[in-house]
Amino acid sequence: MYLLFLLLLIFGYFSNNYLCVAAYRLTCRIPEKKTSSSLSVVHISDLHNKTFGHDQFWLIKKIRDLHPDLIVVTGDLVDGAPYRHAAVFLQQASRICPIYFVRGNHESAAGNFPSLKKVLSRYGVRVLKNCSADFCKDGYTYRITGLDDPRFRGKNKNYTALLQKTLNQMTCRTEEPHADYQILLTHRPELFSLYASYPFDLVLCGHAHGGQFRLPFTDGLYAPNQGIFPKYTSGAHTQNRTTEIISRGLGNSSFPLRLFNCPQIVHIQITINGR
Repeated sequence: MYLLFLLLLIFGYFSNNYLCVAAYRLTCRIPEKKTSSSLSVVHISDLHNKTFGHDQFWLIKKIRDLHPDLIVVTGDLVDGAPYRHAAVFLQQASRICPIYFVRGNHESAAGNFPSLKKVLSRYGVRVLKNCSADFCKDGYTYRITGLDDPRFRGKNKNYTALLQKTLNQMTCRTEEPHADYQILLTHRPELFSLYASYPFDLVLCGHAHGGQFRLPFTDGLYAPNQGIFPKYTSGAHTQNRTTEIISRGLGNSSFPLRLFNCPQIVHIQITINGR
C-alpha cells in the first residue's frame, strides 16, 4: 500500500514537472526570392508563475539548448502577484534572444497589469497589444502580430465578435510594408476558424492546458471555453493556408494537477525556400 502511494506521488510529480519539447518543422516557398531563410521559434504559454528549479534553471536550459532566434509567450505568464518566478524567467530568457508577449485571461484576472508591464519592460519584452512587429532574418521579413485577450474588455462580451473586429482593423492597414511570413500570437485556440480566415501562415496559442487530463485515445478531458472533450488542446491543426500550433502550457491554475500531460515547450523551425 505504501509502495503504491509512493509510486503515485512520483508519477504525479513527474507529470507536473518533467519538461518535454514538442518539435515542429514548417516549410513554404516564395519563388520571387533567390535565397532561403530558417527561423527557430520557442513558444512558451501558461507558465502561471510556476518554477522549474532554482532561477528557472531547467526551463532556461531546455530553451537555450534549442538555439532560438526568438521566444514568444502566448499569455498566462502569471496567476497573480507577486510575479517573482515569472520575472526570473523573463530575466533569464531575455539573455538568450528577443521575447514577444501577448496577454492572456489570467493577466486580466490577476489585475494590476501596469505592475507586470514594468517587469516586462525591464527585460525588454515586446508586448503586442493588437499590433505587429517585424523580425528580419536572411533578407526575409517575419511579421509577428499579437491579439490581446478579450477578457481585458470584460467578462460578458461576445469574444468572437470582439476579436473579429480587432483582426479586421489590424489586417486592413495598408500602410504596413510587405511581410514574407505572418505569425499570429493569441491566447485562445478554440477560435482557429476565425484566425484561419485571415492571411496568417502560423497561429501560436495556449490556454487549454492540453486538456488537463490526457487519457488514452483522448485529446484531454476539459478545456476552458470548450468544455468536455475539447477539440483544440495541443498539436498542429491546419485550415486553408494557416497552421495553428497549440502549446499544452507549463503550469496549472484553478486545477493544480496534470495527468499524462507533462509541461511543454514548443519549438518550431520555419524554413522558407526561394526559387
